[in-house]
Amino acid sequence: MSYAHTEVAQIAAISSNRCIGKDNELPWHISEDLQHFKKMTTKKNDHTSDKGIQGIVIMGRKTFESMGSKPLPKRVSFIISTQLDYAKQKGLENKDNAYVVHNLDDALTQAASLAHGAHLDTIWVIGGERVFKEALMYTDRVELTHVDIEIEDGDAFYPELPSEFAVAAESEQKHDAKSNLDFKFVTYKNKSR
Repeated sequence: MSYAHTEVAQIAAISSNRCIGKDNELPWHISEDLQHFKKMTTKKNDHTSDKGIQGIVIMGRKTFESMGSKPLPKRVSFIISTQLDYAKQKGLENKDNAYVVHNLDDALTQAASLAHGAHLDTIWVIGGERVFKEALMYTDRVELTHVDIEIEDGDAFYPELPSEFAVAAESEQKHDAKSNLDFKFVTYKNKSR
């Protein structure tokens, strides 16, 4: 466990050229991947508190805005922004399901404390590019959906995984009929932990 005895995991869907975003949106719509994201980042447990916290996610400001500037249901969101009045701008003051912090260390520290109290064993880092890159040094596990497409005009990319990450599991190749895209889920674990 890597941060205050709490697992740090990253989750993203990436194209074959590592693109994760275009114009602050996902470059595709794959229902099964969205369901996978929800399943991975929410976890019912015997200790689910009255507030119903089933997951903790950390993201950058642009990722939060790409989701309609709304916290994810049943999860507590930590939003990293350098804008000091961001919580006020977005109506997030005094919310118990969304906190604005100004750097990754604060996000991880507060998220780990909350995870401990809520009996959750994983903190999820969900984007974007800069947050993924900064969080890699704390990351134990990475869940990537590899989407079989090149995105030529993407503007956000997932970082190359350091050599200490190795494939621990992968699904069979799947096909999304609506988008006509092939994809698979791959789990990478940090061997140095």
